[in-house]
Amino acid sequence: MNKKRNIVTILGWIFVVCLIIFSFINKAEKPPATAELYAMDTIVDIKIYGANKEAILKEVIKKIEEINSYIDSFSPTSDIHKINENAGIKNVTVHPETVAIIEKAMELARNTNGAFNPLITPLSQIWGFRDKNYRIPSEKEIEDALNLTDYNDIIISTDTVFLKKEGEALDLGGIAKGYTLDCLKEILDKMNGERALINIGGNILLYGTPSGKQWKIGIKNPREDRIIGTLNIEGTTFVSTSGDYERFFIKDNKRYCHLINPFNGYPADKIFSVTVVSNKGYYGDALSTAFFIIGKNEALQDAKKFDVDIVVIDCDLNVSCSEELKDSLMLENGKG
Repeated sequence: MNKKRNIVTILGWIFVVCLIIFSFINKAEKPPATAELYAMDTIVDIKIYGANKEAILKEVIKKIEEINSYIDSFSPTSDIHKINENAGIKNVTVHPETVAIIEKAMELARNTNGAFNPLITPLSQIWGFRDKNYRIPSEKEIEDALNLTDYNDIIISTDTVFLKKEGEALDLGGIAKGYTLDCLKEILDKMNGERALINIGGNILLYGTPSGKQWKIGIKNPREDRIIGTLNIEGTTFVSTSGDYERFFIKDNKRYCHLINPFNGYPADKIFSVTVVSNKGYYGDALSTAFFIIGKNEALQDAKKFDVDIVVIDCDLNVSCSEELKDSLMLENGKG
């Protein structure tokens, strides 16, 4: 009888252990639904976790491709291409989403006093960043292009957009990625998304809480193929980085990057990179560009005004950050 009772007891404990193991396996991280695509002139990397991850992934891809079809200035069927082709000629009727992005671009242009400028295209063209035939333009070319960068020349009337001068051209590359991430967050909210990480060319949506309780985002060393530090971030947020190491050319040992200073017409060179942590995607996207233009000291001051946090790497590879990020930033040589 004792032997039978012992066997029952052992079997009972085995059953309990099996339940614990099954429970642990059931709770273990399941692989995400993933996709990689090319849109908005960059690589888009998507990871969606949770029960309905495949359905969410499908809607996320659909939205990215939809917005890209409106704002891709290289596509002759896009709204932006049509607006640019008709600059100084006539109004162009566009999709409401296009109007919404342009309105936000103008909002950030005004709020940054033009450091973020959606009419930067004429300057990008003469430096060769549009067709990749890189060159240093003449002073006359720069002066002429600067005369085509007044963002007040963008006229919106309900569903139409008009650029006042022939030769003016919109470029929403500095805000559309962040705006798209805002739209993707709405999809995740509506579809009860659990967790997601979506990277559109250095503009990242961190959605939900990861299994380790914090997101770990690497800050790239602008001059070496490694990270210079790591940001530990909790909860849903947006992270946007602008740097001089993605698109550039070197002439006579000087680096010229694709981020053009709209005030003087030359590639910006005050810092190597800036990362913005914000609660709005379009905000962080545009501000990372603006902060790169104005440089470290002004950027650190303006970050408070815009209620965002930033990490700046200057031209000596010194790392500075907002006060609020000091406990979250871990550098190679210790605490940030």
